Amino acid sequence: MKIHIARWLTLISYAALATVVVILVMQLDQRKQLAMFLMGTVPLLPWVRGVLHGRLKPHVGLALTALLYLTHGAVEGFTNGTLLGWIEATIALLLIFSASMYVRWSATAPRQ
Repeated sequence: MKIHIARWLTLISYAALATVVVILVMQLDQRKQLAMFLMGTVPLLPWVRGVLHGRLKPHVGLALTALLYLTHGAVEGFTNGTLLGWIEATIALLLIFSASMYVRWSATAPRQ
């Protein structure tokens, strides 16, 4: 049961993090939007297929990639004082914990 909860939390926070990054990019001026959109979303793309299939190694990679978004959100929150920065940091932290717990619990679960 806890494996399924961790998996669903990972999927939900993964989608939420991508959404918050897109919202942050939309607030920039027109000239910087494309570059920042690519820099914000491309690091999340390699893990989509593996996470959707429930594989362990993509979950580890996603958790490590989420560390970048945690750092970015904290810096954005401290320097600009934006609420979206703190939301990004919180979602990234949830993603790190849920993906890590999914990997830990799935690796120790008995095989069927």
